[in-house]
Amino acid sequence: MGGGNGQKSAAARIKNQEKMAKLAKGGTSQLKVNTSAQSIICMVCRQTFLCTSNKGKLDEHIAGKHTGKATFEQCFPGWVAPPEKKAKPEKAAAKK
Repeated sequence: MGGGNGQKSAAARIKNQEKMAKLAKGGTSQLKVNTSAQSIICMVCRQTFLCTSNKGKLDEHIAGKHTGKATFEQCFPGWVAPPEKKAKPEKAAAKK
């Protein structure tokens, strides 16, 4: 059988108190992390990109904003490709 309204209200109150305590400690916002991860900057227009951006995304930016005006080297001097992700090992062969 289900609990009464009083029981549901008490459970919701406890859950809300835990949530508020978590937010008071610093919360779960990733805004600071996201802004610090934007370490690639176009030197022509100063637009920022995440540090994990690949050359294709940066080329799209150049094609869209700097058509014929700037080269990749002018926009992103000293750009280094992010490290390759390690390939996940294949799952074991299906059991017989």
